[in-house]
Amino acid sequence: MIGNTTINKLYREKLSRSLLLFAIIPTILVTGVFFQLFFMIINEISDRELTSQNKELSSFLSSEITSYKKEIQALQEDPRLFRVFKTNDVHNDMYKELYQVVTDHQLKSNFYIVDVEGNILLTNAYKDNTAQIYYDKYLTKVNKNQDRDITFYNEKDNHAADFTFLKMTAPIYDGNKVSGFIIFDLQSNQLRRFYENMNYTDIVITDPFGNQLFSSKRSLILDNGKIGVLSKKGYHTVSSSIVQDEFIVHSIRYEGLLQKGFFFGFLGLFVICGLMVIITRLFANRIARKKTKSIDTLLSTIQDVNEGRYKGYNQLEEEDEFETINYYLHDMILSKNLLLSENKEIHIRKTEAEIKQLQMQFNPHFLFNTLENIKFMIRMNPSSAEELLLKLSSILRYSIDNTDQDSPLKDDIKYIYDYLDIQKARFEERLSFTVEIPEELGTTPIPKLIMQPLVENAVKYGIDHVDNLQIKIKASRIGDKLIIMILDTGSGFTQSRLQEIRDLLHTTQNPSNHIGIYNVHRRIQLKYGRSYGVRVFSEENKGSLLLITIPYRKEE
Repeated sequence: MIGNTTINKLYREKLSRSLLLFAIIPTILVTGVFFQLFFMIINEISDRELTSQNKELSSFLSSEITSYKKEIQALQEDPRLFRVFKTNDVHNDMYKELYQVVTDHQLKSNFYIVDVEGNILLTNAYKDNTAQIYYDKYLTKVNKNQDRDITFYNEKDNHAADFTFLKMTAPIYDGNKVSGFIIFDLQSNQLRRFYENMNYTDIVITDPFGNQLFSSKRSLILDNGKIGVLSKKGYHTVSSSIVQDEFIVHSIRYEGLLQKGFFFGFLGLFVICGLMVIITRLFANRIARKKTKSIDTLLSTIQDVNEGRYKGYNQLEEEDEFETINYYLHDMILSKNLLLSENKEIHIRKTEAEIKQLQMQFNPHFLFNTLENIKFMIRMNPSSAEELLLKLSSILRYSIDNTDQDSPLKDDIKYIYDYLDIQKARFEERLSFTVEIPEELGTTPIPKLIMQPLVENAVKYGIDHVDNLQIKIKASRIGDKLIIMILDTGSGFTQSRLQEIRDLLHTTQNPSNHIGIYNVHRRIQLKYGRSYGVRVFSEENKGSLLLITIPYRKEE
């Protein structure tokens, strides 16, 4: 026989090899592959995101600048613009026109109408020295380039988040003479959304010669004003030309951190995997020796619970984490059993309370209608009053006796007979009824008073719409189910009303004032489950059929 020492040694070796072959090594391989794929996917997503952002920015700028060009060309042809230099009468109209141009664009701007001396006639800017700045930096240059329709200038010294990154200037002619200039300073604030919410992403806008018009970061621009990262390692750039190659839009992302993260992450993963192998070998023997017995005890406890023979708390020999699990497992089992018992009791009490509440709703409603009928019969036929009162006494005694929730089918049928006799005494030949109950079903227990509201509804809502209301009640057994049929030849329901009733029977709350059919259906489902209840069939002007389905039970 192999000794315990040999068995433990073999078990430790087997556990160690199993951990290495079936856990550690596959985990290392899968983790390595996943790590590689993860960074490839991240890099691909980054490239697509950068391309998409560049496309969006290029489309935005191209659309806005082209639109501004068209607006400027249209304004150059506006005769009111020539008059701005001669009279103040059109200043308000032209200001509104120019302000509307700016408002209609997402890329906002400051506009200026200046004469050849640099005097500002119209503007929406607030700088006091604007006129002098434009005269010194730009208007002198524009005067030398009057042959160009629209001239672009850039502000090389600006790198702030809000500044004029592009100036669009066009001369205003009076005949062959330049009277002044129309200027739009395009502001950079609308460009923020293309880089502020994206990590490690910047944008640079240049002219065709590489001179920057706008940059989201100063370090991207060389001292000579040109972009300086297009050829550097660690940067990924996507560029697009716009407005007939007048401008180039660069979207730039620094990927050096991603590459370094990949290198150090892979190195760290390699180190961790090596440590895992070493630790697995060192602790396999100890884990096998110390934990096996505790695990076996816990599994035995769980098995006892599953088989319903839990014997109580069994303390482990080792005072370790498994003992903590063992204690809380015991506490959880006790809590679960207590909770199940409490929930079962709460459910039973709730169901019984709702059934009693539903059943009690019949008595006041029925009593009121029956007394009205007897009052009518006393006036019409006093000789029958005593018999009717006896029947009323019988049905009242039966209906207000809440000591039992169930009663034999024959007792409920007697109640229905008494009720219909009272109604027939009133309506005479206008009402007729038949009842077919097999003798062997007479003692079958059913929920008390489940037929009364349905028969009452047939009389109440059908007698006034037909010359002769016929009601037929029939009970039969089909397999393990008892089917009670209530058929009437009343006015029936419209299709919309029938659908409304059927929808109501599928809810757990009754929002309407019609409680008869709903209460019977609800009582049955609370007592027996959703497989049972009331089904309604009807056709307008032809009558209705109600089927009550409950489990068949023998006499108790």
